[in-house]
Amino acid sequence: MVLTQERQHQKLKAPRSRRASGRVLCLLASAIAGLFLAGLLFVTPQASAAGESISIQTSMVPFGGKLYRELPVPVNSRLEVNVVVPETQSTVLPMKRATIKFDTDMTYNPRNRVTPACPDSKIGQNTNLGLGVALVVDLCPRSVIGTGSAVIYLAKQKTAVLSDPQMVIFNAGRDRHGNPKLKIYGYSKGTGAGLLMEGSLTRRGIQDVPIGVLSYDSGVGNFVFDLPGNGMPVEDVNSPGGIRMVRGLDRRYVQARCSDNLWTTGGDFILGERDPATGADIGPDTLVSAAAFNDPCRGIKGRARLSRVSLKGWKSGKRHRRITYRVRVANRGTATARRVRIMVSGAARGRFKRANIAPRTSRTMVVRPRITAAAGRRARVVLKVRASKTQVRFSTRVRVRR
Repeated sequence: MVLTQERQHQKLKAPRSRRASGRVLCLLASAIAGLFLAGLLFVTPQASAAGESISIQTSMVPFGGKLYRELPVPVNSRLEVNVVVPETQSTVLPMKRATIKFDTDMTYNPRNRVTPACPDSKIGQNTNLGLGVALVVDLCPRSVIGTGSAVIYLAKQKTAVLSDPQMVIFNAGRDRHGNPKLKIYGYSKGTGAGLLMEGSLTRRGIQDVPIGVLSYDSGVGNFVFDLPGNGMPVEDVNSPGGIRMVRGLDRRYVQARCSDNLWTTGGDFILGERDPATGADIGPDTLVSAAAFNDPCRGIKGRARLSRVSLKGWKSGKRHRRITYRVRVANRGTATARRVRIMVSGAARGRFKRANIAPRTSRTMVVRPRITAAAGRRARVVLKVRASKTQVRFSTRVRVRR
C-alpha cells in the first residue's frame, strides 16, 4: 500500500550510494506522479463515492499435504480483498480501516526464536518510510513473515490506477492481550511514499488494521497478503541483477485445521475521505461489509497416541494405606485422546478417570492407589494409562512398611 509522505525527511543510517540513488529515484517518481495528479485534479473535480462493494477470498494450503479435524498444521495462507466500483462512479472512497473475520480454525503462531519480533526502535512511526522495501527489510531482516501487494486509485480517480505498491509483513510479537501482532510496511515507487500499519489477530479470529492516509488520499482497489508466501521480487541495487527475493521466514507462523469441512471468512471495511496533509476526516464514514467467503476443506479424523513423560510418587508406604503418584502423559497423535484413565495393579490397586487430552499436548494426572502387597519388601507397581485405541504403561517400586 502507499503511504503519506510525512517523516520522509528523516534519515536512517544506510550506505551513501544507496541513499543517494534511492533519493533521486523517489524525487523523480514523486515529481512525475505529482504532475500526473495535478492534471487529474484539474480535469476531474473531487466527488464523494458511495456505491463500492468489497469481496474477500482466502486460501490455506498445508505444507505437508494433510489437514486434520483437530490438529493444526502449518499452511501457506493467502488473503485477497477487492473493492468493486460501479461503472457510473468516477471516484473511489479511500479505505480507512480493514477488519477481517477469519475462521477460528486458522491461527497465527509467532516464534521469536525463528523470526524475532521487530521493535519500534527499528521499524516504527519515526522510521523514514520512504526508504523503499529493500532498505526497510534490512532494518529487521529476520522478522519477515510474509509479503503482499496492492492496487490503488491515485487521488480517488478510477482512471488513475497504480499497481506497483508492495508490502512486507513483520512479526511484532504479541500485544498486551497476548494476541499475535503484525507490522505491515507498504511502499509505492510511483509516489515515493511508504506506509506502516499494525494489527493483531484475536482468539475470535478478528484482525483489525487501521490504514493511514495514502498519498493524495488515494483509494484502495485491491490488496493481497501471503503468509509466508512464495517470495516477492523487490528492487535492490546491491543484489545481482538489481533484484532481491523477499519471503516469509517461518513456515509454521500460520497454522490451520479443518474441523467442519468449511472455512468461512468475512470482513467489515470503513471508507471515507481525509485531508492528506493532516489526516483529519473531511467527510462521513461509510461501512461496507463483505459477503462471507466459504472455502471447502477436508480434515482427516486422525488418531491419538499416548506416551510417557514422567512418573513421580512415594517410594514407601504402609500396607493397606494409600500412596500418591503424579503421572504426566503426552498425546503425540493427531486426534484427542478421549476418556483417558489410569489403572494401577501389582503391589497397589486403584484407578483414576480423567477428561480428554488434546493432540500435541500433555497433562499431569494424580492417582492414589492403596498398597496391597505384603510388608517387608520392595514391590512392583504397574500404572497403565488407557484411552480409545491407545495406551502406555508405567512401572515403579514401593517399599512396603509394617
